[in-house]
Amino acid sequence: MENNMGKYWTQAADNYGKIIDDELSSFRPEAWKSIILGEVATTNQLKILDVGTGPGFFSIILSQADHEVTGIDCSEGMLEIAKKNAKKHGVWPVLKMMDSHTLTFEDNSFDLILSRNVTWTLKNPTAVYDSWHQILKPGGKLLIFDANWHHHYFDEALMEEVKEREQRCLEIFGSTFSDAKSQEEQINIELLPLSKVMRPDWDINALKSCGFIGVDYIRDITEKVWDAKEKMLFGASPMFMISAVKE
Repeated sequence: MENNMGKYWTQAADNYGKIIDDELSSFRPEAWKSIILGEVATTNQLKILDVGTGPGFFSIILSQADHEVTGIDCSEGMLEIAKKNAKKHGVWPVLKMMDSHTLTFEDNSFDLILSRNVTWTLKNPTAVYDSWHQILKPGGKLLIFDANWHHHYFDEALMEEVKEREQRCLEIFGSTFSDAKSQEEQINIELLPLSKVMRPDWDINALKSCGFIGVDYIRDITEKVWDAKEKMLFGASPMFMISAVKE
């Protein structure tokens, strides 16, 4: 499963690279820095882990804010683009190929761990959340940004809404964000447990069971970080934010 996931994201890397290049030239860097850094109770330099960095968006913008950032990804293709993007924007985060299920960091290593559109891909999310708890420093924070991606495959009414939104998006904007080439190798949704549950509700209990405290969420942050096209296309599954602390 890990190798298949890395292969899938490598196939999708060029398309996602274009999306992230556009994001880095938009309102989003400042919007995301405001959200993320507003969640930490210090202005000191942080040691940050960006899980599933993809083309490097979080790693770049948080490096620009003078934090010590390590970005990991299971896709070689994504990391190649992330390195080019980081150089283009004049920052040098540490970028490593690593699967989120098999982290090699020492316990108590990071002040902040964060991810965007990553946790839905986890085959064993509880085990991964437990490992994130271990490598966070005491008092460290976890931020998860995700949505109920692919839940429409298990909900007929939601599937109809997703199709309607996609059609409206094509009519108004002339395209979606998809690239047919990136779909040559499909992910087996049946093997991804978080596609079958409603989130962030599921995550709350899972994180508490791993020892996190102060677990909280905002169910919809899209007004701050999505543009009109994203809101139309993905509005059936708005992006949420989960925050949690290691005691």
